[in-house]
Amino acid sequence: MEIQLIAEIRDPELLAKSLDSRGTMFYKKDKQGNITKIAYFSTSRIILYNGDVDENLAALVRVEGYEADVLEVDRLRGTLRIIQKKPSAK
Repeated sequence: MEIQLIAEIRDPELLAKSLDSRGTMFYKKDKQGNITKIAYFSTSRIILYNGDVDENLAALVRVEGYEADVLEVDRLRGTLRIIQKKPSAK
């Protein structure tokens, strides 16, 4: 039996503890450039973060993550849908 974690969280400390170098982080920004949603994906977990993003978390996400236009979790299929219309500026 294969088990995969799908979590929707609001705790920045839990997000930080859940990150792993084998996964990939994505984020979505609003029109003002503020990060509004963060998603992390690895072979064993999907984590969708919808909490407050302070300056420290925003700096980490911008360095480690990739900007996306769409971040959606499909709970029935256990998938994370990412749409990126343009490459992230790194």
